[in-house]
Amino acid sequence: MQQMTTSQPARAKIGAARAVIQCLKLEGVEFIFGVPGGQTLSIMDALYDEPGIRFITTRDERAAAHMADAYGRLTGKPGVCLATTGPGATNLITAVGGAHRDSSPVVVITCNNRRRHIGQDDNQDADHITLFRQFTKLSRFVPDSEGIPQAVREAFRVATTGNPGPVLLDFARDAVEGGEIAFEPIEPQNYRFNERPVAPEASIAAAAQALAAARKPVLWLGRGAIIARAGEAALKLAELLGAPIVTSFNGISAVPGDHDLCFGPRSRFGTKVSKHLLQDSDCILVVGNSMNAASTSRWTLPLTRNIAQVDLDPAIVGRNYPVAVGVIGDAADALRRLAAALQGKVSANAAARADWLAQARRLREDWRKDVFAPAYATSRPIKPQWVMQTLGAAIDANTVIVADAGNPGVWTHMLPIKTPGAYMKPVGYGNMAFGLPAAIAAKLAGPRKDVIAVVGDGSLGMSMGDMETAVREKAPFTLIVMNDMAYGNIKQEELHFHGQRYIGVDFGDVDYAGIAKCMGGDGEKVANPGDLADAIARGKASGRFYLIDVRIDGSENVWKDPI
Repeated sequence: MQQMTTSQPARAKIGAARAVIQCLKLEGVEFIFGVPGGQTLSIMDALYDEPGIRFITTRDERAAAHMADAYGRLTGKPGVCLATTGPGATNLITAVGGAHRDSSPVVVITCNNRRRHIGQDDNQDADHITLFRQFTKLSRFVPDSEGIPQAVREAFRVATTGNPGPVLLDFARDAVEGGEIAFEPIEPQNYRFNERPVAPEASIAAAAQALAAARKPVLWLGRGAIIARAGEAALKLAELLGAPIVTSFNGISAVPGDHDLCFGPRSRFGTKVSKHLLQDSDCILVVGNSMNAASTSRWTLPLTRNIAQVDLDPAIVGRNYPVAVGVIGDAADALRRLAAALQGKVSANAAARADWLAQARRLREDWRKDVFAPAYATSRPIKPQWVMQTLGAAIDANTVIVADAGNPGVWTHMLPIKTPGAYMKPVGYGNMAFGLPAAIAAKLAGPRKDVIAVVGDGSLGMSMGDMETAVREKAPFTLIVMNDMAYGNIKQEELHFHGQRYIGVDFGDVDYAGIAKCMGGDGEKVANPGDLADAIARGKASGRFYLIDVRIDGSENVWKDPI
């Protein structure tokens, strides 16, 4: 339980913009990601006097929101991004939408025009509240200086309670440029409480009964399991049952990917193994996973009706598939209590479950032989599967993998992520240009982590300017560009669904490693599969932003089932 402080905080008169910064400081904010503008300058000026908060200037506002999203995912604390009115704010929206769909805590700060001018055709006029409402848990306009402290506290409370997500604070320019206000430095533990509710005992008992009777149980973990830090409890329950674990794409890294009971993710691009396990299971324990379109091939995946679904949000349970048992509460707590309830009660179908698990292991071994074919070691252009096999061998417990949208991100499901929470990808919104800025934020959030980003040349083209940000902010990491000189995912759709009538998907030949060097980083091109491992090792050891341009076989199809 959080402890409240009971002493009366001292009131002081401070400027309105300084009140914004002081509220952020009390929340432990380390970074503000953004692009300054005329309407934000009072906040920037107040930040000048606060050395404890570092402003990270990005080359585009979208990158700032991606960085805030990544910071929120990795730390569990809201990332903060800042933009000016109109085009500054609208440039944030795509990335804020990604944070919303993937339940990432973000506080978005925009500064609008002066209150009396909003809606009067002032320069860069925009209704930020309407624009952001569908992509945030809360969008709030702050018209006056006195409302600033309460508004900032509410933003952090809403962003972090329940299922986390982004919140917009839109300050009128004259609110943050206003005179002094009375300010109380209230600690966060006195205005927000993040204890997660526990599930009723009756639902735990019902779920335990269903699992005890199962012959083919499966645990299906989503991002909610990562947020709840439920991986250890999930493994203990799976070991007790002898049950395989499958994840959603957003659930990758809920448990270590190289654990014997982990059988990979299921999504539209899921593995044959995970698809088989879910379709054939007679009891699925769904944890922090909404079973959305991406996880179920748009709800065409046939599943048993014997589903027990664990989620913090009752609105999620049973939303996309009917369930036999709903368990509303914290995932880690629920899994621990399920394991306790099942002690001494799992012997009845032990032989059947052992056969089920053995079958799953055989399927996984066959799948590995398929996707890691020996011929890939010499194939040119380089096969995407070889990139993943080589990168997988370089991953250790200190590695954070940042995957972008598109084909490269899909291929990363093959990587054996070793550490819970050490993987992120824009899944729900599929927003491109995530990888490069997210990797910068990952390195800033965890300077001792070995950060490796995997992006396509399509996404990189949308975010390339922030190579300079990585160099300027001394955020060294390795960026692997899977270069097929195309919007590869869409090109493959044109191949399969439109008779190879290619239009609008091909690029020219770009020297991405050369661009990285021009911006102060380093890099190299790799065309020979045998050279890739050494290139990755050089990138990791360089202590710099290091780009590896890998010329891949774009015809290797991510849409086919064997991946």
